[in-house]
Amino acid sequence: MIPDYCIEYANALACRAQVTMVCSNHSFAGHADMLEPSVSLKPIEWPRHRSPGNLTFIQRLIRMIRDARPDVVHIMSEGVIWLNLLVPFAKAYGLVTTVHDVTYHPGDHASRRVPRRLVDWLITRSDQVIVHGPGLRAEAERRYPVMKGRVQVLPHMPIQRYSTIARNMGLSRDAGSTVNVLFFGRIYAYKGLDVLIRSIPMVRSRFADIRVVIAGKGDDMDHYRDLMVEPAVFDFRNRYIPDDETARLFTDADIVVLPYIEASQSGVLAIANAFGKCAIVTDVGELGHSVEDGVSGLVIPPRDEMALADAIVRLANDKLLRDRMGEQGRLAAARIASAEKVAETAVEIYQLASKRKNSGRVPRTERQPRPTGA
Repeated sequence: MIPDYCIEYANALACRAQVTMVCSNHSFAGHADMLEPSVSLKPIEWPRHRSPGNLTFIQRLIRMIRDARPDVVHIMSEGVIWLNLLVPFAKAYGLVTTVHDVTYHPGDHASRRVPRRLVDWLITRSDQVIVHGPGLRAEAERRYPVMKGRVQVLPHMPIQRYSTIARNMGLSRDAGSTVNVLFFGRIYAYKGLDVLIRSIPMVRSRFADIRVVIAGKGDDMDHYRDLMVEPAVFDFRNRYIPDDETARLFTDADIVVLPYIEASQSGVLAIANAFGKCAIVTDVGELGHSVEDGVSGLVIPPRDEMALADAIVRLANDKLLRDRMGEQGRLAAARIASAEKVAETAVEIYQLASKRKNSGRVPRTERQPRPTGA
């Protein structure tokens, strides 16, 4: 979900600063029309993780940054090993890094391709670090004592891109009484899909007209299929989900479930909030703080199949409650992480990081910083 977050963040920041966005050609292909016109988009061929072409890539990236003459370089994800080579150059401007996960999650094999010590090296050499909640800040400061006082909280913005696509396509929920439960996103062990699957027989004993959509790529899918007592209840889409299909899935969803056994925060919840869909989350990481239990969704203990079944049945039986909680979630996310608030806080963080503040240039109070994101 990093490209989605980058788009929302750049658009928000553009109202307060000059933004140059350096991004992967592949990841952002076809998404340029979602960016504000004032964002200077610089697509670049981003080599695969193990490619020696990364050495040439870093040289090109340095030239692009030098041409942009930013006040701050903002690395939007901590998990790109080759960006460590950028640190000595970026530090001359001021380096900010967004840390999405302070520690690796169980089963997250993609992130583990990068040794954690290299991720830690990048984080501890940043001038400022951004995380998405106070719990993550406390965790980061425990892990990186040298960063105490330099870890800043910037709430995860609602991801509006798919709801915009849904509006542009004229999508509306398909008619029918079946309640659609959506589990969405890359499937790793920490996301608790097995807990959801084991809860469904308990749901079906009290509410039969239910459909569970599982959408996203994952490993060991045969294991999850073996857990399904009634396979016909499940719509299993073990593949990459394109944008228009994502828009349709969230449009049709009645309940979005995040039964994670461990988490930092979630882009899935950010999409659900943009659609005004009620969510069931577990009380792990920032998820339990992102949903007000009984008001903007339901918060349950992790690994608790009965609690998850009870929550699904409660919402399945009450459409008015689902609608009210979904709307409250949308309003709360927009209030806490509005584009204006995120941009204002981001500019304050950039002012702390910028190496130009004492260089005799125009003071920060008179001139907004120009971040470059990678």
